[in-house]
Amino acid sequence: MAKSLDQVKASLKLKTSAREGVLSLRVGKRKVVLPFEVRMLESDNYVFVHIPPAAEVMKTSDFTIVTDAAEATTAANEFKKSRRRKRGANKSAAEMPDELKAALEKVPAGFKLTYGPDGTPRLAKKRVRRSKK
Repeated sequence: MAKSLDQVKASLKLKTSAREGVLSLRVGKRKVVLPFEVRMLESDNYVFVHIPPAAEVMKTSDFTIVTDAAEATTAANEFKKSRRRKRGANKSAAEMPDELKAALEKVPAGFKLTYGPDGTPRLAKKRVRRSKK
């Protein structure tokens, strides 16, 4: 179902959180912070600003107000945050050199490779854990 422009603005108001001290005005050499609670969302192409009692969706390229409901819906979709976790840039499996692989294969069963107090590598027996039944 197509949403009207007012419905899109109302839904965007609910997605924002209020910030105080965002609006400021320069009077002569003084900077005065206006006592308004501003709600704002921004993406690459659009900005949503809510200053009670008005709310507008604007394009960031020339800060013109969006008047088309379809374009406002497009802007609302850009403001959505993805719930997926972002993966690291390079999460591929690390490659193990052949020399290291051959050395680790020589570790006997039931033992593991550890480091002693002085930092030298040594073999230690693995712990055998039993269930508490």
